[in-house]
Amino acid sequence: MSPDSLGQRIKGRRQEIGLSLRELAGKTDLTASFLSQVERDQTNPSIDSLRRIAEALQVSILYFLSEHAQPKELALAPTPVALQYEPVVRSTARPKLILPVSGVAYELLVPDLGRKMEAFAGRLAPGTGNVARRLRVPTEEFIYVLAGVLCVGIGNAEHVLHPGDSIYFEGVTLHKLECASVDQDAVWISVITPPVF
Repeated sequence: MSPDSLGQRIKGRRQEIGLSLRELAGKTDLTASFLSQVERDQTNPSIDSLRRIAEALQVSILYFLSEHAQPKELALAPTPVALQYEPVVRSTARPKLILPVSGVAYELLVPDLGRKMEAFAGRLAPGTGNVARRLRVPTEEFIYVLAGVLCVGIGNAEHVLHPGDSIYFEGVTLHKLECASVDQDAVWISVITPPVF
């Protein structure tokens, strides 16, 4: 387990503010055993669960979305702090979230999370997949495949998408994303509204 893994960042922040696993569970409506598995990188939280964890730990979700934990300035202040808006997101400065159990990697493509939609790039290696969990809010999502082959499970159907293919669906119907390529990563862009990060 990397000292800078998602689980270690969550555990470090939890300990920094003096919360036990049970207290964090109570604030997030997640179980202490699930949170313990997340902290040990044995399971991945859904994006919705990660949002709840971030809120309970009083940090922006961006605190967890990079190769290195974000500076403490991103901690949520009692009153919002105005930040200068920058519309460009450079390819070398995208916040990243890597979920080690499923192998899915996300890169945020929008400059902030306070808008009406969010966009991110996803990547799965051959033989890996991500079981989607139901979100707390209804969403609409668009996926456009850039490389490789992506299997998208929607409702009772599975759709195999190749580069240039796209799919639009209600978020509640998504149950699976899986790399269907034999020797190439599946890479896609996803746009979601309303934001769930």
